[in-house]
Amino acid sequence: MMVITDASLFSRALTTIDIKKIEKYLDKTEQVVYVGKATSVSGDLIRYARAKYVASPNLLGNGNKIEESKEQSGSSVYKYYNVAPGLTFEELLTELKPSGFVPVLLPFYLKGTVGGFISSNGSGFGSYKFGFVRGKKEVHKLVGSNVATIMTAKYPEVIEVDTETEYAWSAVIVDGRERYYLPSFYAKFLGISRGGNVDSYTLLSDFSSQIIRSFKRDYFPLILLYPPNSRNKIFSIPNYEEVLTYIINYNSPEKYYVTIGNAKFNDLEKISEFLLKNKDVKPFPSPREYTTLELTILKEIGKKVKTPKQYSKISKLYVDSLKCINCGLCLDVCLAYKITGNPVFSPMARIGRLIFEETSFETCFGCTKDEEICPVNIPISELMTEGVNKVSPTTKPPIEISDVTADIRALEKKLNEKYRNRPLFFLFVGCAAKYDPIGLRGFLQFLLDNGDKLPARFSPKVRLISGRCCGFDDYLAGDDEGARKKVMSIIEEKNNSGAINVYFMCPEGLYVYNKFSDQKGILAYEVIKDQVQGKIHTGCWAKKLGIKGDDDECAGLTFTTYQGFPFPYSKKQVATICPFSTWKFGTLSVYGQLYKENVIQQTEVAENAADAEKEILDLALVSIKDALIQSVDEIAEKVGLWSLGGEQYFITITFPILSKHFSDTYKSNLKASDKKDLIVKYLNSIINDPIMLESKLTLVVDYLKSQNYEDVVSDAQSKIVTSPRLEFSMADIAKSEEMKKALREIIRRAISTKTIERIFKDVLYS
Repeated sequence: MMVITDASLFSRALTTIDIKKIEKYLDKTEQVVYVGKATSVSGDLIRYARAKYVASPNLLGNGNKIEESKEQSGSSVYKYYNVAPGLTFEELLTELKPSGFVPVLLPFYLKGTVGGFISSNGSGFGSYKFGFVRGKKEVHKLVGSNVATIMTAKYPEVIEVDTETEYAWSAVIVDGRERYYLPSFYAKFLGISRGGNVDSYTLLSDFSSQIIRSFKRDYFPLILLYPPNSRNKIFSIPNYEEVLTYIINYNSPEKYYVTIGNAKFNDLEKISEFLLKNKDVKPFPSPREYTTLELTILKEIGKKVKTPKQYSKISKLYVDSLKCINCGLCLDVCLAYKITGNPVFSPMARIGRLIFEETSFETCFGCTKDEEICPVNIPISELMTEGVNKVSPTTKPPIEISDVTADIRALEKKLNEKYRNRPLFFLFVGCAAKYDPIGLRGFLQFLLDNGDKLPARFSPKVRLISGRCCGFDDYLAGDDEGARKKVMSIIEEKNNSGAINVYFMCPEGLYVYNKFSDQKGILAYEVIKDQVQGKIHTGCWAKKLGIKGDDDECAGLTFTTYQGFPFPYSKKQVATICPFSTWKFGTLSVYGQLYKENVIQQTEVAENAADAEKEILDLALVSIKDALIQSVDEIAEKVGLWSLGGEQYFITITFPILSKHFSDTYKSNLKASDKKDLIVKYLNSIINDPIMLESKLTLVVDYLKSQNYEDVVSDAQSKIVTSPRLEFSMADIAKSEEMKKALREIIRRAISTKTIERIFKDVLYS
């Protein structure tokens, strides 16, 4: 069962009840449910027990976010727009602002999506005149799952007045004072002189910001709909804090007030008693009755007394997580959400899944930005990387470990000869040999040149510990015991050799070491930080160690895809600390800056290569796809070999065909690029530096191998099936899933560092 929560009272109430008491009221139909930001206060999301959650699209089919509707005609004042339902109202207002149009009805909290507002029959700003989405008249509507049609008005400015008027667009009560907002063009017509013009977009943004500022720990948003004569009732709710109230007048069965406020978690039981007693007050902004599920939740509030047994290892984090209010602010910075577009992988959805006592979760990156923006101070990073993964182990990050090269061993030997009278330190290399070999050389060179100048707490005499992982992969997967064993092996080896301490090239390794060791290790950055020039990138795990920098974008560890979605390539002009960030962002690390050989050339690469590298990667991806299509007839001709030697024999014979077409196509595309001069300059700067070259070749290969090729594989297969060079008797094999699998493997084998290096040299020298 996978259920995600929303921002409703019912979702918050789930934290206090026995989930088994409501399971029979859940919808167990297997179905697709489109979800936006899960910030709705309607309570609709929690009823689906076996849903496949799909992100509501934030682009229309033509790639636009919005476009004027051709199906519904408008006027000089009113227009209808087709809108991607996954757009937030914040994004929608940005799109509409140049035209001066505004949705006639929209929520006060602008982080919610258009589709969610429509599906929940929302009300909000504009409800004085336009009531509900589906009142007596339908204001907005969903057209299938990919398009929302919304009604807009040219109301770029409004007038604020204190007296009720039938011409009001919206009516809001703040601090006990009623305010009515009219389109500014009514001023002269009505002879209104009081009040001033207000920019509609600024006003809407201010209301949304006012709601955000009201969020605080131990409180949750509580929205109440009621008739005007029941207004005094809501103030009997203990500790209920009103933020604002809006009035619904037209396009509604009757007149309503809706109060947006905050209530205390500890008062949930009293709130439930109030709602069950006062049936004219409802905890959602639309006129409907309670469902059986909702009534059951209200009646069961307060009956849960302990943390579920499966969460006993993380009980404190679990209790902290229950303070989540589904505000959706973390989605603005969550890397998992940015990549997938699906809130199922966001912190608040995972917390909702915790509430429903799920035990299976996906690996997370450990982003600290999520918890920094959280208005109720949930330790999100710790919860996602040191909490839910302990409930049930997650997938290990794909970290590659390689041994150091002979020249690095030679540097180690020089250090020990030169500084034989200094205490021994370990240098744990780990993944840096793969992801930042230049930085590893730079750090060792710095120790060799500056060992006599180091503070007493450091030593230039080091023994390299390479070819093994620090335990971070185990730790992130929830295997504390596996991580502890790796740390203990480092400590045992250190003690046996008489080493004083351990340097770590990466923050992740130091973090895990400090977690399981009595003695704290040292990040190599601390030794050289005074030598670093320019802006510094500090990733999430460096920030957890208390290190601050100029840029803190999460690199996503070594993942090149996440939940089937590729990482976008991002080139940065900063010095990185983490080897993963160095590799992902294609930068020189803080250690790499100290690598003396060709240092001027490398600096030029770091400063000027962003456009060249992006063009090289983009053209590589286009070329491998085009090459596969170009190869189909030759591959079709070889399908007969499948029956002679099997699938692997077929792959071995055919991947050189693709490799040749790829080489020719990629070379041609690079030479024809309008950025050819930039590319040549870039290649010249790396081609004679074996270390830099190997790093960049690996970048291209890893990027290509991380891509999703399903569309081009399907296209190639269909062309093989219809190729005149395919033997008739081989048609079934050509149509099979095994053929698709073989084509994927052919692509993988055709991509190699040797092939890319040969192409680069041909571009330079031919």
